[in-house]
Amino acid sequence: MKGNVDSKLLLGLIIGGAIGATIGYLAATDKKEQILNDLNDIIAKAKSAFTSAVSTYRGCTPETAIADSEAQSEA
Repeated sequence: MKGNVDSKLLLGLIIGGAIGATIGYLAATDKKEQILNDLNDIIAKAKSAFTSAVSTYRGCTPETAIADSEAQSEA
């Protein structure tokens, strides 16, 4: 049992270190604006795909789903 806890702790430390190193690299690079713009584009595409999938599941068109989601966010 103790070995399992130790391995989980070690894995958590490694993952945390990798995330910290990645954030540090992104903060220090000159290309961080380009990277952030690329990430925003990816997020926008994923949001559009998700909205399309949900609207297809609900049986409505993507345009009405987008209009509905915008109306709900404004309320």
